[in-house]
Amino acid sequence: MTRPFRLAMQVTSAPTGREWFDMVRGFEADGYDVLSLPDHLGGQFAPVPALASIAAVTSRVRLSMFVLANDFRNPAVLAKEITTLDVLSGGRVELGIGAGWSAAEYAAQGVPFDRPSRRIERLEEALGILRRAFAGERFDHDGTYYTLRDLDVLPRPVQPRIPIVLGGGAKKMLTLAGRAGDVVGIATNNSLRTALVGGSTGLAEDVVAEQIGWVRDGAGPRIDDIELNVRVLGVAVRPTREEGAEALAAELGDPAMLLRSPFVFVGPVEAIHEQMLRYRETLGISYYTVSQRHAPQLAPLVARIAGT
Repeated sequence: MTRPFRLAMQVTSAPTGREWFDMVRGFEADGYDVLSLPDHLGGQFAPVPALASIAAVTSRVRLSMFVLANDFRNPAVLAKEITTLDVLSGGRVELGIGAGWSAAEYAAQGVPFDRPSRRIERLEEALGILRRAFAGERFDHDGTYYTLRDLDVLPRPVQPRIPIVLGGGAKKMLTLAGRAGDVVGIATNNSLRTALVGGSTGLAEDVVAEQIGWVRDGAGPRIDDIELNVRVLGVAVRPTREEGAEALAAELGDPAMLLRSPFVFVGPVEAIHEQMLRYRETLGISYYTVSQRHAPQLAPLVARIAGT
């Protein structure tokens, strides 16, 4: 089965509530399928209340986080926030969650920044709690990281299964994502990241193919049930692909690498669409997340890919 394309617009904030509402309604009208927020302490709105406000002024677009840091919220409290948001939105929530990666933001909150393997283990345990809570169970939990007694999360969600979006760049995280996620976001390796966006190596197609292989290893026979996502790091709509790659080189690296990278959209809109079709065929990628700053360049692409 060929999945239709989905485009998520990652939004962060606006100067006023009125401007925020106008902006998100505009993105829904433009044809975006999903609106998502990141999870950082800097100059952005808090994701859960911001998404609740979006739910009140939209009717079709789905709502996601790309992605919440698991260690910043107790999973029982998070489960209640997400089921509440699902009810308020009429069943439009996708829970994006990850193991966390920003040591500075852990330090700012006084949260211990454990080694990656421990953060991923804690995330896996939290995922089990969230799945049971979303299913309407009342349960106890005695785990390595969490102990819960008589947990019964209300309200019940509208969706029979709230989709869980798991993202990562390294083998351990992507194997877990294949095993436990409904949507898997292929990212650059967070251990190499130096900035919130970009500033990393490993954008080339062959690296992404290896990462998707780890997802397949984790998923096994359920791989066809998983939707693959890429967070687009750079957009340069130009008369040629080469000009587009050159325009992003200072920010993202070698233009020759960028020409064979799913992480960038470069060239004329027709060529970007052709690239998306090729990566859907060869890698299975059908879901892309783009940034608010790229919206003006992407308007023709949103219209072009509708229904494909």
